[in-house]
Amino acid sequence: CGPGIDRGRVREHVVDANDGIIASAGIVEGLLGAGASSTILLAASVAAMIGGGIALGGMRYSEAADERDAQQATLEAERRRIDLTPAEEEAELAELYQERGLSPQLARAVAAELSAGDALAAHAEAEYGIVLRDRPAPPWATAVLAGLAFGIGAGVPLLVILVGPSAWRAVTTILAVVAALSLTALVIASLGGTNIPRTMFRTVSIGVATMLLTYIGGSLL
Repeated sequence: CGPGIDRGRVREHVVDANDGIIASAGIVEGLLGAGASSTILLAASVAAMIGGGIALGGMRYSEAADERDAQQATLEAERRRIDLTPAEEEAELAELYQERGLSPQLARAVAAELSAGDALAAHAEAEYGIVLRDRPAPPWATAVLAGLAFGIGAGVPLLVILVGPSAWRAVTTILAVVAALSLTALVIASLGGTNIPRTMFRTVSIGVATMLLTYIGGSLL
């Protein structure tokens, strides 16, 4: 990712796509195990794509809005404390930097300089890990991107149903899903700095287990 791109946000939405792949694939394999017709498979896949995307988008909106409101409340409370007792807040800031390894004299100097510039920004970052210069995406944007990512992932099994041979749908769906999950796992691990083989193995294993179990469950109906 280049400058200005939040790797964490990109990774989060790739995870959303990953969830869409697994959720839709599980539904498709379960219906295939139950011997569902092409019409039912298509309808269920489309419903999973749309319904799952809307549900995930709504959940992400709620989470982002709650986090934004909590952050704003925290900043407002901190702003009032700085306005009422600036000296005490500056001393508290110095203590925080001293706890992080600065000498008492240097910690006081750093706290004084930061407080003279933007005291709220200094306290927000030191006390709460809130970086005011970073503008989080609005909740509606987070919701839309999450829903779209889920829909794109859920479209993988749907595409197999539309273009794949009907006699081999169970197998081709598994192969397509394994390929798609391998790709998303590679991206997730690369962006998160985690072990790539382990992440790919874990993600693909969960997807395959989901499909196998739902297929078996469907075949028992």
